[in-house]
Amino acid sequence: MKKSIIKLFFIFFILISCNSIHVKDGFLYEENNSKEIWINSYKYEVFYECIKQGIGNDSLRIILKNKDLFNKSQELEFNTIDSARILGHKIIINLPEPYIKIDEGSINKNYISYNCLKYYASKELDEIAMIEYKKHFSKKRK
Repeated sequence: MKKSIIKLFFIFFILISCNSIHVKDGFLYEENNSKEIWINSYKYEVFYECIKQGIGNDSLRIILKNKDLFNKSQELEFNTIDSARILGHKIIINLPEPYIKIDEGSINKNYISYNCLKYYASKELDEIAMIEYKKHFSKKRK
């Protein structure tokens, strides 16, 4: 009888311990401040233009237009958006040929989404976005 009570207590303890363990998801859907939103919106404009120029598929853009709210910042000015889009376009223009042997069905294919995402996550784009944010913020303060 004592052994079964100890077993039940032990199982109960394990269940409570396992239930109290919380695995955190490292990804946050919401940014914390307007600076982060502005910078991510600038980077998004670069990414979207990169994808748009690389794929050139109108149906993909129509689907996104119908489903996506695009960037979160309403403070991006037209000239800032244009400079971001120029960067995204340059990524596609300078995209090297694939380095792997490709079959005939893949002749016009390249690593478009991979390179666009890679540039989105790059320190180079982070620095450019920060410079653009500082320009924006200094104009806003005047």
